[in-house]
Amino acid sequence: MKTLTWTTIRAIGSTDNANRWHPTADVAEYFRPLRSPSRAWPHSYAKAAQTVKFARWLVINRPELAAQLGVDA
Repeated sequence: MKTLTWTTIRAIGSTDNANRWHPTADVAEYFRPLRSPSRAWPHSYAKAAQTVKFARWLVINRPELAAQLGVDA
């Protein structure tokens, strides 16, 4: 299974002035139980988005978005 790269992650989220990445509302559900980004750990959500687990979740829960991003089962 293909995981997301920084290029594809930027398509489903944005960064703030402190370089903390936050997902868009359509995939934010996956990140709720995870530690939110801080200045000390700005990529906590982004690192979770780069896992095979998230790629599988995306294919199952958001198949159209997964296809658009090039993530397949």
